Amino acid sequence: PNLGFGRSTRAKVTMPIPEPQIEVPSGDVKKGAKLFKAKCAQCHTVEKGGNAQQGPPLWGVIGRTAGTYDGFGYSEANKNSGILWSDKHMFEY
Repeated sequence: PNLGFGRSTRAKVTMPIPEPQIEVPSGDVKKGAKLFKAKCAQCHTVEKGGNAQQGPPLWGVIGRTAGTYDGFGYSEANKNSGILWSDKHMFEY
């Protein structure tokens, strides 16, 4: 309901995005580490208790709903994406 404050007080409901129907190939640890260092490490930490940087920490991301790490300023698109991170969602992302 709108109580006259210019915004609706109704919570926005986000429909979850179904897990992609794909096979995630086996990884290569050395290639993955090199790829992470080149593409991800500038913005993300992976250590338990790591701090948010340009991006949120990735420790424990599998099983976390996108856009929900406390203390990080996500875009509305990310907060409302409906993604529950899994290996399949991460592979597609």
